Amino acid sequence: MCPAGTKEVEEEGKDDANADEIVEKSRMLYQAEYVFGSWSSMSKWPPCTNVRKLCGSCNVEDETKALLVENGVDHGDFPAAVLRDVDKAVKSGRFLENNKSSDGAVENDMGWKPTEEMCRGRRDYRNHRIFTIDPTTAKDLDDALHVTPLPDGRVEIGVHIADVSHFIQAGSAVDQEALRRATTVYLVNDVIPMLPRPLCEIACSLNENVERLAFSVVWRMNLDGTLSKKGRKGKNKPKAEDEIWYGRTVIKSCARLDYATAQNIIDGKVATGELQADETFWPKSRQPTVAADVRLMHKVAMARRQLRFGNGALALNGIKLAFQLEEDRETPKLCAPYPIRDSNRLIEEYMLLANYFVAQRLITHAHGRALLRNHSPPIELGMQSVVDVSKEALNFDIDTTSSSTLQASLSRLSRECDDELVVQCITESLMTPMKPAEYIAAGELAEEDWHHFALNIPYYTHFTSPIRRYPDVIVHRLLQATIDDNVDEFPQNQGEIHSAAGHCNDKRMAAKKAQERSDRVFLSLYLKKNPITSTLGVCLSVGEKTFTVFVPKLEHEDCFETNAYTDDGGKRHIVISPKTDAVPGMQQSDDDTGLRGNHLISGYSQS
Repeated sequence: MCPAGTKEVEEEGKDDANADEIVEKSRMLYQAEYVFGSWSSMSKWPPCTNVRKLCGSCNVEDETKALLVENGVDHGDFPAAVLRDVDKAVKSGRFLENNKSSDGAVENDMGWKPTEEMCRGRRDYRNHRIFTIDPTTAKDLDDALHVTPLPDGRVEIGVHIADVSHFIQAGSAVDQEALRRATTVYLVNDVIPMLPRPLCEIACSLNENVERLAFSVVWRMNLDGTLSKKGRKGKNKPKAEDEIWYGRTVIKSCARLDYATAQNIIDGKVATGELQADETFWPKSRQPTVAADVRLMHKVAMARRQLRFGNGALALNGIKLAFQLEEDRETPKLCAPYPIRDSNRLIEEYMLLANYFVAQRLITHAHGRALLRNHSPPIELGMQSVVDVSKEALNFDIDTTSSSTLQASLSRLSRECDDELVVQCITESLMTPMKPAEYIAAGELAEEDWHHFALNIPYYTHFTSPIRRYPDVIVHRLLQATIDDNVDEFPQNQGEIHSAAGHCNDKRMAAKKAQERSDRVFLSLYLKKNPITSTLGVCLSVGEKTFTVFVPKLEHEDCFETNAYTDDGGKRHIVISPKTDAVPGMQQSDDDTGLRGNHLISGYSQS
C-alpha cells in the first residue's frame, strides 16, 4: 500500500483532493520495482521505479489479485496456442453424454473416453475394483488405488496415477506453459490451475465410472507392512524390485470417496452390510463394494506407518486452516484447523511408497537424469536455540542428531510433559529451522545429498500428482523411457532437468506464499466478523528486528517485524507488521498427505 504522506499521494492530492480522497488513495495497492540495497538509512521510504496502481485493497477480489501479482503466480488465461494443443490431444476421445439435472431436465455434457488405439499396449485394469479418496471439493483427481488379497496371505497394491504425459508432448505449447506455471495454486476461494480444464478436470481426472488412462505402480506386500515375501531366505529370496511392476494402464474407477466417508468406513460407522448403510454416513449413490478394501488398505497402511516411524521418519507437520465460505465465495462463515484423519494417512502411506519405488527405478535406470526430491537437514543454529530453551525451561533434552532421534525426543516429550501447550509450542518452534524439500537432478549432487531428512530414506521423488505438479510430468516421461530402454534419447539432459527442477522449486515456494497470504486474508475477514476480544499468544522466538507469535486457539503462527523511525516532528515511532516474506510453519515432510487441494469445508465435513 502507499502510506499517507508519501510523495505519490501528496502530488496527486495537493491541489484539490480533500482528506477523504487522500485516505482513499492511501488504500490503493501499488506495484513498483526496487533494487535491493538501494534504500538509504537516511530515507524514510525506499526508492522505487515504474510505480503503477495495481488495485484497491481491503476487499477479497483486489487482495487476491495483489497476492497473485506479488508472488509471481498471476498467470492469467491460457494462451490460444496452449488451448489448441489441448483440443488436439483430447479431440479423438470426446463425446456428448446425457445427464439429468436435479429438476429432471436432460443436459448434454462433454465427456471423454480413451479410444481403442489409446488403450493398445496398456495393461487393462478396468475390471479391477479401483477407487479414489479425495477432498469433497476436489475436481482434479490424479490418484486411485486398488487392493487384492493374494493366496499366499499377502496383498497386491496398485497406485494408479493420471497419465498426463500422454496428453502433453515434450516441447509443445501446453508443455511450455505447464513448466512456466510449474504448479497449481490453491487459494481459499479459487484455484489457478497448471493445466487447462479439459485436461485437469476432464480427460486426466480419474472420475468414477469412466475409463481413464493411467500410469501405475503395482507391488506386493505383507499385512504387517513389510515388503519382502515371508518364508524365503538366502539366495532364493526375491529382491524388492522384482515384486514391483511399472507401466501404462487403462482403468475405470468404481467409486469416488471423500476423506470423511472413508473415515466412516474405517471407524465402522458404515457397517459390513453396506447396502443397508445409514445414508447419514454414506449416501446410497456412493455405496459400491469398496468398504472391505478401504478397511484392508487401512490395516496395511497403519502397519506400514508404524514401521516407517520405527525406522526414523519424522512427523512435524504444520496446522492448515480450512474455511467454509458463504455462497458469495468471499465471506468466511467457518474457520477451523484442517482435520488429519486415518483416511488421509492411508493415502499418504501408499503415495509415499509409490514415489519411493519410482525414485528407485529412476536411479538405477535413468542415472544422473533421475529427477529426485531431497530434503536437507535443518539449520543447526536454529535447532540449537530450541534445544537450549527446552533444556533451560523444562530441563528436557532434545536430540537433534537425526530425524530418528528428533522424533524419539518429541515422542518422549509427549509422554512426560503434562502441559499440551508446551508440547505444541516446542513442536512449532522446531519447524522454523526446517529447510524446504527441493527437486534436483541426481547427477548434479553427491549421492549422500539425495537423502530425505524427514522421511529418513536415501532417495525420493514425486510421481503421484502430475495434474498439479510439473516435476511429476518429467518423472512420468523418465519412467517410461526406462521401460522403453531409451533413456539416452530423452529430450532433456541432466543439466536441463536440474534447471527445470530449480524453476519448479521457485514456483512451488511462490505458490505456497500466495496460498498462505490467501489464508491470512480470509482469517482476517473471519476475525472481523467473529472478533476475539483477547486470547493467549505465545512468543516462540525473538530476533534483532523480528519475533514469532503462536496463537494456540487458532493453531496459527505469525512472524512480525519491528521498524523504528522518527517522523518530521521528531517523534519516535515503532511499527509492528507481519513479515510477509516469511513462510511460517514450513511443512517439512512432503505433500503426499491428506493436505491436498484447497481446504474448503463442505458443510461440516472436511474437504
